[in-house]
Amino acid sequence: MKGNLPSNVDLTLDIGNSAAKGALFAGGELERAFTLGLDDPGTASVADWRRALSDALAGARPQRAGLASVVPRATPRVQSALRQTGGFARLLRVRAGADLRLPFALAYRTPATLGADRLAAAAAAWTRYGEGSGFPVVVLDAGTALTGEAIRVGADGGGIYEGGAITAGPALAARALSEGAAQLSPPSPAEAPPAPIGRTTEEALQSGLTHGFLGTARGLLRRLGEALSPPAPIVVATGGWGALLHERLSGVAHYDPHLVLRGTCALLQRNAEEP
Repeated sequence: MKGNLPSNVDLTLDIGNSAAKGALFAGGELERAFTLGLDDPGTASVADWRRALSDALAGARPQRAGLASVVPRATPRVQSALRQTGGFARLLRVRAGADLRLPFALAYRTPATLGADRLAAAAAAWTRYGEGSGFPVVVLDAGTALTGEAIRVGADGGGIYEGGAITAGPALAARALSEGAAQLSPPSPAEAPPAPIGRTTEEALQSGLTHGFLGTARGLLRRLGEALSPPAPIVVATGGWGALLHERLSGVAHYDPHLVLRGTCALLQRNAEEP
């Protein structure tokens, strides 16, 4: 955490199925990142959100707020809690639509189904790492799901968000396998990958989940890169398993654990005023 916050800061929130994260930005620069103390974002009440936000903000009074949520049940409660907190000149919900100004053109055929986290991550990766470089960008977001986002460079040098791919991450795969292997616990991204050959059933399952995930990510990256090339894309990893991808996969140039929060901030700045 940095020292005293400036008076003019922006709040961004990333609401996922298993955790709710936030950050404070000043002038587009990350000042403080935090996790909100909620057991289940999907069932938390407005009062729960207000308490969690109050604890996390620790006296800061942000001027604007941006929300990227993939939990429909939580979204209106978070918005209510933010309004009741008061003092925001702008509350922005990240979602693909005609009223949201983006840093790239949108070629996605069903924008209403595009997850806010995917859109925010793509926006951050493009503005932070790709814009003006002449290179396409691929984002690998490795959490509950593994998603790949692809941004092409247009004829005018601007970005074009093409779409991507979605598959299960290790924890989700472990949940599916647990129906037939009740003792299975999901691997942790903080642990070193296990030996490829497991010498117990538990070790074999852990090996399959971790190395299978790495193999899936490697293949996904290769296919997305081939679809965008030439030139080879700039690859940015994020999410709980993103550091492992950065460490283990060649071609992953950057690991940015706060990519969705950064993208939400970038979109909040771009949409500072009502359209």
